[in-house]
Amino acid sequence: MDGMAATWTRDTPWRQGSVLSPDAIQALGLAHPDAPDAICAVVISHDCDLANDDLQIEPDVEIIIGCHPEKADGNYFWAKAPRTLHLEVLRSGDPATVEMIATAKCLVPKQALAAFAPDATYSFSGKSLSALRSWLGVRYNRAAFPDPFVSRLSKSKVDKGLAKLIEPVGNLLSAVYFDVDGGKEVDHSDGSPYGLKIVLAYPPGDDPEQTANEAEKLEASINGLFLKKHFDTATGKWHEIALKDCMSISEDDLPVSKARLLTQWRLEYMTLKADDKQPGAPG
Repeated sequence: MDGMAATWTRDTPWRQGSVLSPDAIQALGLAHPDAPDAICAVVISHDCDLANDDLQIEPDVEIIIGCHPEKADGNYFWAKAPRTLHLEVLRSGDPATVEMIATAKCLVPKQALAAFAPDATYSFSGKSLSALRSWLGVRYNRAAFPDPFVSRLSKSKVDKGLAKLIEPVGNLLSAVYFDVDGGKEVDHSDGSPYGLKIVLAYPPGDDPEQTANEAEKLEASINGLFLKKHFDTATGKWHEIALKDCMSISEDDLPVSKARLLTQWRLEYMTLKADDKQPGAPG
C-alpha cells in the first residue's frame, strides 16, 4: 500500500518516465514553484540505475518536477530546446502535455520512494520516451555554432522569426538541422556571408502526405524569411547569411550518414550564453 514502509528491490515497478502519484508528491514534500496545482513529477533515472538495489552505490532516484502547461508549445517538442521539453502523454486515457525544465531536478531516496507505486493514470508512448531520453542527453552533448554566425542571426531577428514560424507546427518536426559552410571553418571577418543549408526532419506520422505538406509550407516560409532579412534585391546578393537551401525530409528518407554531417539547431538563440527569455534559463 502507498505510504507504507517498503524495501527497494530489483523488481521495482519504477521506470524512466514513471510519474509520481499525488500521495507520493505530498509525502515527499515536492512542489512546483509556478504551477502547484498542475504538478507532474517524472522519474528520469535510467532503468539500469533504478534496478540497482545496492543503495550504497545508487541510493537515489532522479526526478524532474514538471507540470501541465496551460498551452503546449511546438518549439519545445521533440527535444528541440535543451532547457525546456514538452511531451505528449495520456492521462486517464486523454491526451495531455507535460512540461519539464532541465534545472528542475531533485533526488529522492529510493527507500522513501519504495513505499509508493507509479501513477497508473499516466502513459508515455515509445516516441515520447525516446524524446525524453534524447532531451536528457542534449544538455550535455550539443554543438555550439560560431558566435559571429549566431550574432548575425540575432541581429536580423531571424532566430526569433524561425522560432515563431516553427511554433505552430513544431510538434510535427523531430529536428531542425543547420549545415553552416558545409561543416568547414571559414573566416568571415571580411563580412562575407555564411553559407547555410537547413533541413527540416519530420516523422511520417499517421498521415504522411499531410505531414509532408505542412513541412513544405514551413520550408517556403523559412525561405521567405531569409530572403526578406538577408537578400538584397537591388544587388541580387545575399548579405551576412546566404540561405543556399531549405528542404524538408521524412526521417525515413534521411540517411544516417547524412544526418551525422548535420548539426541540430536548438531554440537557444545564443551559443554558449543563456537566453533569459526562454523558460528554464538561469536568472
